[in-house]
Amino acid sequence: MHNKYITVFILFILGVTEIFSQQDSVKTNTQSGYHYNPNNTENRQTKVVKKQKPHFNPYWSFGGNLGLSFWNGGTDILIAPKVYYNFTPQFMAGAGIIYNYSDYSSSFYDYKYNSFGGSILGAFRPVRYLQLSAELQTVKTNRDRNDIKDDYWNESLFLGASFVSGPVAVGIQFDALYDQGKSPYSSAWTPFISFYF
Repeated sequence: MHNKYITVFILFILGVTEIFSQQDSVKTNTQSGYHYNPNNTENRQTKVVKKQKPHFNPYWSFGGNLGLSFWNGGTDILIAPKVYYNFTPQFMAGAGIIYNYSDYSSSFYDYKYNSFGGSILGAFRPVRYLQLSAELQTVKTNRDRNDIKDDYWNESLFLGASFVSGPVAVGIQFDALYDQGKSPYSSAWTPFISFYF
């Protein structure tokens, strides 16, 4: 019984050895990228082509956010131009300036915000149409609320996810540092549309 398995194993090894011994040996020529086959009587050479990833040149791009909304007694205006440096096809970082105006008036409550500041941001695209982003904003806010005026600095850390198609990204972001008493935004969650040029 064991002799039968040993015989089959030996025949298998001999068959594999015969197959490999019949293959042509290829020696590398002194010229870079070429191989010489000594069994070829025509003395031809074959060029070996190595596939490489397309070369990516880092570049600057511009864009930002623009928002305008009117709601029950209120108005919000956002102007936020940004500049980006594209390090790779998947990763970019940048900076921007922000102006935000918001007001609301009712019989019980009035407020008006004027905020101006800057931001730094980074964005990563793990797949072609998905972009994950983080943006730290610092703004100086002038607030007039029920005839009480105050000035202060406010920071926001927006963590976002968006769908990207061409030069447009549509998504939602969450302010991880949201302070309802200071933020010029009415909610920690903010939908957004960004443009890239």
